[in-house]
Amino acid sequence: MTGTTFEQARKERQRPAHGLRTVDSHAAFFLPYLSPGMSLVDLGCGPASITAGLAEAVAPGPSTGVDLDPELPADAGGVRLVRADVCDLPFPDDTFDAIFACALLQHLPDPLRALREAFRIARPGAVIGIADIDTSCYLISPADPRLTAAFEVNAKLRAGNPQTGRQLRGLLHEAGFRRCTAQARAFHHGDPAQTQALAEYNATWFSTPAVVERVVAQGWATAEEMAEMSAAWAAWGQHPGAFFAGVWCEAIGWAS
Repeated sequence: MTGTTFEQARKERQRPAHGLRTVDSHAAFFLPYLSPGMSLVDLGCGPASITAGLAEAVAPGPSTGVDLDPELPADAGGVRLVRADVCDLPFPDDTFDAIFACALLQHLPDPLRALREAFRIARPGAVIGIADIDTSCYLISPADPRLTAAFEVNAKLRAGNPQTGRQLRGLLHEAGFRRCTAQARAFHHGDPAQTQALAEYNATWFSTPAVVERVVAQGWATAEEMAEMSAAWAAWGQHPGAFFAGVWCEAIGWAS
């Protein structure tokens, strides 16, 4: 990634990982509320790997994916992609029967603004499903202060709040949705293949030149400290007892 900007580096790192997400892995909680013929929109769809699965659930109803930089899997069809800001959506009021957003709100400076836009485009009786992580619930062993520092740096690199997950039900209610419910589920990395893959993913991130430059320029860490964080992740991945777990929070609401 040498010579790339921070935003390019982030996309090159995250987009392949996001493309592995599916409707079963990240939107199973929303599927029971979908039915054929619904009009659906996925806000912040990214590579649209989840969108493609949602589209199958509502077909022959129309499905739309919205993102600042949307993509569509090669083997997916029936999804219309729209390049747009989720806080300023190019749709009329009362357009969609189902609205979805996964790992979107944590990246927004004003997540409530996006959800109010979602409420505006929701038809009366529409359902919304949102999912996001809450990084305060991470479990990691063995502990290492350099890994703690790495989590803190990553949080600062976000434009939004990495602890948005716990707020999902309240945000939906404040945006105008009703009968809102929320739940949480754990995910984990607990075998050699999983922990080594996670370690490599993070070690390379903290050694990416564009990332190091951003962090050093902001005064969040020195180049030497970033190198230590990268090395700590690599070492953690080789530890026979390495374990990592976190929490995804999910919420449902209704436009009624």
